[in-house]
Amino acid sequence: MRSPKSVAAVLATTAAMVLGCGLGSAAASPAPSTSAAASPAATATCSSAAASGSAVQGALTQAQVQQRLSPLTAQRRAQYGLPAKGALGAESAAGAASALGSAAVKPQVDIHPAQGTSFLAQSGADGSCATQSVSTSLAVQDGYTTIYTPTMYPPGGSCVELVTVYTQSVRAVSAWDWCKSVAFAASVPVNSSFLSTYTNGSGAYTGRVIRTSTASNTWSASLYNYATGAWDTLFTQSGTNQSGRTDGWDIEELYSTVGTSGQAYSCADMAGLTFESSGISVRDNGVWSAASSANSDTHYDSASGSFYCPGRSYQMVSAYTHWKDVG
Repeated sequence: MRSPKSVAAVLATTAAMVLGCGLGSAAASPAPSTSAAASPAATATCSSAAASGSAVQGALTQAQVQQRLSPLTAQRRAQYGLPAKGALGAESAAGAASALGSAAVKPQVDIHPAQGTSFLAQSGADGSCATQSVSTSLAVQDGYTTIYTPTMYPPGGSCVELVTVYTQSVRAVSAWDWCKSVAFAASVPVNSSFLSTYTNGSGAYTGRVIRTSTASNTWSASLYNYATGAWDTLFTQSGTNQSGRTDGWDIEELYSTVGTSGQAYSCADMAGLTFESSGISVRDNGVWSAASSANSDTHYDSASGSFYCPGRSYQMVSAYTHWKDVG
């Protein structure tokens, strides 16, 4: 196993990585600029009340989610200083005394950059939505690399974060539970079936997370099914948010190590790929509006915008509704 470069050496050349939530990446395969381009149709989709009443097609069982995604749990919990909380689905109080111990251990990585749209904490905030690029060709080679791009977490103390995850063994759109298990709780593999059902052949899916009950703080993550013209549910959770945050984000995020060349080992994985999120919208007291300076900024951006890959180029195409990272 390769020894990662000293964390201190890397952080000496970059600003502190303030984002602690990173699980949820989605990387896009090379695609026409329309793959995640903002459009009136995409915005209308976010506000659509059409719910299928069905679960996301092809979603994994809970046992499969735990088997495939639990290795990422410690890293995400440790970023927030959260203790280990037991197996997937365990209540936090019971899990704290589990065999996993009282403290999460953060796997060694050198960098944890993030860039994109940050949602402001606002009274009444109850959802977010975006059209996010995905890929069936991205292949992570290094065991220390986790790519969460895009990952979306609505403001308002949500129980759910919608994350696209890429590791050596995972390529999926997943839901992270911030209220009870504090772990990945649902996931659907990104494959040809997913693309035909949830991207309409565009290379980008539309996902949203909304609060469905204020009294119980219930949040639901859904994907828009282009075959049925309705929202399919990926995961729903209620309770008290344990992240300690009421703001949110729609960003690209990376955990990686850096070689002696000064470039991240993930550069080769991401080469030639475009990461993109558009039609970014925020819901406030049930009313949708485009991300703007009134509800968003870039406070989660870190100094390493190129993700330690000199060949990559990031831009905020339209503040704050559309960002793109091209490599």
